[in-house]
Amino acid sequence: MTFDNLSNNRSTAVETFIADWLTQHRIPGAAVAIVDADGDPSVSAEGFGARTLETNTPVTADTLFGVGSCTKPFTATAIMQLVEAGDLAVDDPVSEYLPHLADAPGDLITIEELLTHTSGMPSDGAAGPLITRWLGVGGGEIPLSSEADFRRHVQGSTDRRVTDRDTFFYYNSGYIMLGQIIEQITGQDFSTYVEEEILAPLGMDRATFDQDAFEADSNRMTPYMKQEGASTEAGFPFDPLIHPAGGLIASVRDLAKYMQGVFGGTALGADRVVTAKSLEMMTKHVGSLSAYFDGQDLGYGYGFMMQEFLDDRWIGHGGSIGVSTAWFGYLEDADVGVAVACTTSPETRPMDAGMAVMGLLQDKTPETVQPHYRLMSTLEAVTGKYAGYRNTMGASVERVGGGLKIEVDGAVGGQELLLTPTRIEDDLLVCTTVTAAGMEREIRFEFGDGNVDLFVGRLRLRHAA
Repeated sequence: MTFDNLSNNRSTAVETFIADWLTQHRIPGAAVAIVDADGDPSVSAEGFGARTLETNTPVTADTLFGVGSCTKPFTATAIMQLVEAGDLAVDDPVSEYLPHLADAPGDLITIEELLTHTSGMPSDGAAGPLITRWLGVGGGEIPLSSEADFRRHVQGSTDRRVTDRDTFFYYNSGYIMLGQIIEQITGQDFSTYVEEEILAPLGMDRATFDQDAFEADSNRMTPYMKQEGASTEAGFPFDPLIHPAGGLIASVRDLAKYMQGVFGGTALGADRVVTAKSLEMMTKHVGSLSAYFDGQDLGYGYGFMMQEFLDDRWIGHGGSIGVSTAWFGYLEDADVGVAVACTTSPETRPMDAGMAVMGLLQDKTPETVQPHYRLMSTLEAVTGKYAGYRNTMGASVERVGGGLKIEVDGAVGGQELLLTPTRIEDDLLVCTTVTAAGMEREIRFEFGDGNVDLFVGRLRLRHAA
């Protein structure tokens, strides 16, 4: 089966790319959904690999995955619904609803600052134990078993707030508190409110927060962790405390319905769950989550990531719970959305793969549009052995994460350097390093005439064939 709203060429390109992604990273199973508003509004989705290795049961478009922090836009959507109803305002101090942050130094922390991760509160690590204890990999000794435990955990960390400069600290506890504020105002469990006011209106029939519903479902992913290169079956995190920050369970088709309902509205056959005014507030760039090596900014608004991409802007979110990882993104002007989910946490994330799929939908190769793939392909091209004139000097280069390690050998000794890429062009990779003497150096790799030349210090070494 192919993606039925794509041309044969694009469908083949996407399917080949995703199959290669699973193979390269040994991902047991994944699913991809594409929202296309060009012509007849439609969603097509496809499964790849196995949702259970033991029985080789295939993933489908409706397989349930833990989508992790892809939940945050749903929490932000719920907050904005309460803003629209006049039940709260985004500039309300959190202390009007919860005591957790009342003693934090500086001005009172607001709901907006929790939505945008700009409160100055660094991560207190609460999400880690809430997830890992379910996976059976530790975290059980930290007292985080009740809302009172969580309150004490947050209150104990408030003296670490940064107030002397603007900051962006990705703060899961902030979203847990937003969920508690929703519960206080509505008198409902967070999960019940979201299910009734967001999931049901958007027709997200398979999405849930409920452990029993997930475990009773015959079409659900099996959680796997990568241990020594092998996929090992593990537990799945269901702790209610983590629900607002990362507890949603959904299929990629469900995530496509969310994109339709929030970004496409009635034009894509769904009712909006927030007004256009609220969506404009939610998708305004407030903080910078990070920046790519080429200077591109990954911004953050109210529960949404955003990035300039393909002469457009995608808006969405990614998330991981260790045994499952997901991402969705929607291109504003093109009205095209992509959702990707997979078991495990691969080095090349669903976010990277999803952005590459967006490029393929516009007949662009991943290496030309997506920083991750351009970086990885360039690093791969320069790894290996290098030799100097008449082999009087030599070097070896290997990839380490998003950088390189180089070992230079000579007759009178050698040196080892860690390289950070700073610029990539068609015929050039420029890196920087700091020597043990505290000196900053530029290291260059130049491509030409089928050769790769390495310039390090006084040396020009050539890549061995």
